[in-house]
Amino acid sequence: MEEEKRVLLVTPHRAKEGGRREYLKDRETRSLVDTLGYHIVMQLSPTLKEENRNTYIGPGQAGEVRDVALSYDPDLVIFDSCLTPREEKNLEEVIGYEIMDRESLIISIFEENAHSKEAKLELEKARLEYLKPRIQNRNASYSQQRGGVRGAKGSGERETELLRRNIDRYIFSIERELEKIKRQREAKRKERERSELFSFALTGYTNSGKSSLLNLLTGSDVLAEDKLFATLDTTVRRLMLPGGQEVLLSDTVGFVSDLPHSLVNAFSSTLEEALSSTKIIIVLDLSHPDVEMTYEVTKSTLEELGAFEKVALVVLNKADQIDNDISYSRLLSLPIRTVTTSVKEKSGIDELLNALEEITMEDYGNYSFTLPLGKGLWEYVRKGDLIKSVDYQDIDMIVHMRCRKSNFPYYASIVEKIKASDRT
Repeated sequence: MEEEKRVLLVTPHRAKEGGRREYLKDRETRSLVDTLGYHIVMQLSPTLKEENRNTYIGPGQAGEVRDVALSYDPDLVIFDSCLTPREEKNLEEVIGYEIMDRESLIISIFEENAHSKEAKLELEKARLEYLKPRIQNRNASYSQQRGGVRGAKGSGERETELLRRNIDRYIFSIERELEKIKRQREAKRKERERSELFSFALTGYTNSGKSSLLNLLTGSDVLAEDKLFATLDTTVRRLMLPGGQEVLLSDTVGFVSDLPHSLVNAFSSTLEEALSSTKIIIVLDLSHPDVEMTYEVTKSTLEELGAFEKVALVVLNKADQIDNDISYSRLLSLPIRTVTTSVKEKSGIDELLNALEEITMEDYGNYSFTLPLGKGLWEYVRKGDLIKSVDYQDIDMIVHMRCRKSNFPYYASIVEKIKASDRT
C-alpha cells in the first residue's frame, strides 16, 4: 500500500475577505486535498495584502512557511492559489520543498477520476500545458510527474528547449486524437437531435448530488460518491416522464470556486452537453454552508459559457440536511422555478418529475392538419411527437397532433407534399 503523502497546506487570505467566506474556502480546499488521500500535517493562512510578483506571498511570509516546513518535513507544500511558474520556482527555492498550486491540485484530482479516453486525453493535454513553462531548471521528463526539488540541478538550455518541442509535438498529437473523438461525439449528438427527444442537462457545484439524482430518476448506476469531482465523464440516460413522454437526462462535471480556465477548457466535452441540451437544471446542495455562493458560481460559469438562458429549473437537493434556513428561503425566491428534493429520503421526486413534464410541454403544441382520406402522417411522425386522434370526413380527414413546436414546419411541409401528390 502506497504511503500517505504528508502535506503542509498554505491558504493565503486576502485582507478584504470576510472570516466566514475564508473559513468555507479553506474547508473546500481541505476537501480537495482529502480527495487525493493526502494528510495535512499543518495549515498556514498568511494575510495577503497584495500579490508579490516574485513569491506571491511576501518574502517574510515565505520565510515563515520555510521554517514551519523544516519543522514538519512534509512531502510537499500545497498553495491554495494559482501560481505563475516564476512564483512557484522562487517559492521552491526559498522554502526548499516541492510546491503544488491549486491548478495542479485540481488536475491531479481530475486525473484520479477520469475514465473515458477523451477525459484522459484532455487531462494529459492540460497537465502538459501546465508543465511546459515550468520545465526550465527541472531535471524531469515531460511524461512524468515532478519529483523532489532539493538537490535538483538545471537540465541546461538546450535540453529544456528539446523538452518543450517534444511537449508541443505531443500536445499536437493529442489535439488530433481529440478532434477525432469530437467528430464522433458530434455525430452521436446529431443522431440524438434527429430523434427530436427533449433533453435536460444537470449542472451545479461539485458534490451537489447530480449523479445520485440521475440514478434515482433513471434507475441507472452512475458512480455517485460523497467526494469532489467524482463525475468527470459525460453520462446521458433516457427518462420516462409521468405522462409517457421520453426525454434525455445528462450529468456534467461539477463546478468549483476559482476553477482555472484551463480546466474549464479541458472539459469542454462534458460542458458541451449543457450547451446542446434543450434546457438546463441547476442542482444545489442545501447541506453546503454557503449554498448561495455555489449557486452564484454555477450561474456565472453558465453565463460565461453563454448557457444560463437555458436554465429552466433549480433543484434544491439534500433537503434532509438543510444547513441554513435563511439561505434556503432566499433560494426559494429565485426568479427561476425551484423544486426541493432529498435523494436520500426520496422526497420531492414526484414534484420534480411533474416540473420536468411541464417544462417539456412548454416546448410542445397541439396542431391539426387536413389531409385527403387514406393519406396518413404515421410514417413521418418523429420520436417524441404523437398523433392524438383523427376525425374522418367525406373526402378529407383531420389529424390532431401534439408535437415539438420546432417540428411544426416539418409536418406542414409533409402535408403540402401529400396534398400536391394527391392533386396529380
